[in-house]
Amino acid sequence: MDDIKLVHQLNMKNENALAALIERYSGYVSTVIRNISRGVLDSSDIEEVISDVFIKLWNNAGHLRAETLRSYIAVIARNLAIDKMRSKHIQLPLDEIETDNGQDIEYETERKLLVRELNRIIAEMQPRDRELLVRFYFYYQSLPQIAEEMELGLSACTTALHRARNKLRKKLTERGYDYET
Repeated sequence: MDDIKLVHQLNMKNENALAALIERYSGYVSTVIRNISRGVLDSSDIEEVISDVFIKLWNNAGHLRAETLRSYIAVIARNLAIDKMRSKHIQLPLDEIETDNGQDIEYETERKLLVRELNRIIAEMQPRDRELLVRFYFYYQSLPQIAEEMELGLSACTTALHRARNKLRKKLTERGYDYET
């Protein structure tokens, strides 16, 4: 059964659809969690987060769309892995630390606008560039892992990621976002 049918069935609270999604995506969810946690969560923590991902998917079934299912699952896995690390008082990488929302409203507003613009730009990019950026910066995959999964040579993957970054930087600059690299 394809994702469209599975999501439709899941929206109708069909437990068999959930079982099929678990079978199809549990390896993917595990990979996202392992990439986010960078080896600091043990196997029981990872299994717990995987279960929580699918519970959350079940509970939010009415909001799912087949065309965004994979990325939706990745976002849930990423957020729950970060939550698990925080609950265990594990130091998060600097790029995962959020600012105190009440301290600087102007900064938070600018940050949200930048994130929104980044999402727009990335959505407009060529599929290969978009996939490279998402895999590297969002799923925290290593270059060798990306190269293997996308069936690219490592040097071709490195070059393509560099070019995708430059395209992103150029688009941001064109839209008035200046930043230091």
